[in-house]
Amino acid sequence: MELIFAHQVGFDQLNNAGFDYFIAASGYENRCTFLIDNAGIKSRTKIVLAFDDNKELFDRKKNDKRFADEGFNFIEESACDTTELTKILSAICSNHGGGGQVRILIDYSCMSKLWYACILKHFISNELSIENLELYFSYTPAVFAEPMSAEARALLSSPRGLMKANRKTGKPVALILGLGYEKYLTQKVIERIKYDKIHAFYSDPAFDIRYADRVMKNNKKLLKRISPENVIKYPVEDFKKTDALLTEITLRLRLSSQVAILPVGPKPFTLSSLILAARYPDIEVWTIDAGYSPARYNRNPYGEPMVCKLLLSNDEDQYL
Repeated sequence: MELIFAHQVGFDQLNNAGFDYFIAASGYENRCTFLIDNAGIKSRTKIVLAFDDNKELFDRKKNDKRFADEGFNFIEESACDTTELTKILSAICSNHGGGGQVRILIDYSCMSKLWYACILKHFISNELSIENLELYFSYTPAVFAEPMSAEARALLSSPRGLMKANRKTGKPVALILGLGYEKYLTQKVIERIKYDKIHAFYSDPAFDIRYADRVMKNNKKLLKRISPENVIKYPVEDFKKTDALLTEITLRLRLSSQVAILPVGPKPFTLSSLILAARYPDIEVWTIDAGYSPARYNRNPYGEPMVCKLLLSNDEDQYL
């Protein structure tokens, strides 16, 4: 299907809205159930992706019970796998025909990036026998927590494609980093990536004013390798401005380079990167095993969710 548009909408659009499918995730974070606790969402089919590990940690049991009480169908999946999720998405594609539209709500607040990348990639790559597909991606911000030390481990892999496989085009590689506030993108990791140009994006303003300070502090060595004019601030709570900044830089770089985006920071930036790659077939989004086991936070919800609405269609001519 073709992506027609993507823009931010108000959280109030989810209240008492009707959806064909609602896909959420149950893990150990307290914010997992914020959306179902605070929005009167109506959905014909409710699916929750349940992580296959850490079943005793923090609020996991409470979250599972809450989703069960709301009538969600549980699908167990590893954070590093999309096998079961792909089966669900394939079933959705095969179950709908005869025109009309399908509306799907995805709460990606606690999903692994492989999961929500898989959802977008699947619908971009496949066709439904319908007129329109509306995808609502909802993200619940979290209360700021000081970054914790991650558990070191052996570096397992070079970058791999999160949206589109890594391709060798013969062009210089322009790498765009989405920085987070933990020390994932170390100098050692970056040295394993072959690139010719490098830019970095980080959230400022962020959901919390302390976040940008920690980003700069924990990426200090890495930022010394990047020209100051190639370090770009973006407002994480404003999808339109973030998208405009990322698009402007990316389209300029792609004139002479193969562009790859490696997002590590806030999930809304990863979603923006995936959406941009969905628009332009030559832009790639990568992920990497950075050599650390993620620190575990019991993140509490903060403020209203950010909601991004995407419209996909098999008949893009009707929107010209």
